[in-house]
Amino acid sequence: MTQAPPTAPSLVELVATGVLDAELAALVWLLVEAHIPLVVAAPEGRAAAGGQLLAGLLASIRPEVDTAALHAPMSAAGASSLTRGRRAGGVLEAGSLGEVRERLGTGPLPLAPDQLTFLGCVLVLGESIGGSSGSGGRRGRLRVMAAHYVRPLARDAHGHSQRLDPAVLATWDDRLGRYEHFAWGVLPEIAARLGRRAGDLEADLHHRRDDLAGLVKGGITKIDEVQRLVAGYRVQYGGPHGDKHGPPDGHGPDDGHGHGNPSTEHNGSHGAN
Repeated sequence: MTQAPPTAPSLVELVATGVLDAELAALVWLLVEAHIPLVVAAPEGRAAAGGQLLAGLLASIRPEVDTAALHAPMSAAGASSLTRGRRAGGVLEAGSLGEVRERLGTGPLPLAPDQLTFLGCVLVLGESIGGSSGSGGRRGRLRVMAAHYVRPLARDAHGHSQRLDPAVLATWDDRLGRYEHFAWGVLPEIAARLGRRAGDLEADLHHRRDDLAGLVKGGITKIDEVQRLVAGYRVQYGGPHGDKHGPPDGHGPDDGHGHGNPSTEHNGSHGAN
């Protein structure tokens, strides 16, 4: 098991501190678990913070990944490796998905338009309201301002390439002080990519969301604890809840690995903001 950097926050800690909410975290968890690449776009000068976020997410969900190799800003060669499925994630300085695509699609070793469709899940970080990044000012706390699912190149019935527009998974609404979620529109495509039924995938995401909220409530945020709980969830509840691959009622024994553990009882919360 690869050790995460000491400063890397766990998946649960990221929810507890409002970097993302439980609903978005559950979806990121599912995508990373399925080996879909994760790209973090950080504001200029904040690549190190983006690297900590990436390392914490990957270490929580896929502890076998060498996160130390992914902490530095992603090069063109690294981006090419990512789109080929040989790299779990990357971080670069960019303010939007469009800027990510522009930076990776230009320069001495640009990615081709088809390659850019394999970026996976892109999290765009931004500073919270009230933070100051001016000269002499304190830089604001970062949170995920937008999350995107970059839809991979597809082929139609005649074998022609189809580049579909990326889908917005969630955005942070400063006025409301919470996330607006839009993943429902692309869940059938994600389910098909993962070889799952859309209804089962949606139910699974609801369980993950509520479990993460329960872990936050129980104060279970240390990365080694989260790694064990994620691994237990994968073993016991990797199949659709309530079908022949899992317990009939979607709940397992009280063994500290998710459902049935008092610290992770569903409480209806969608996480901290």
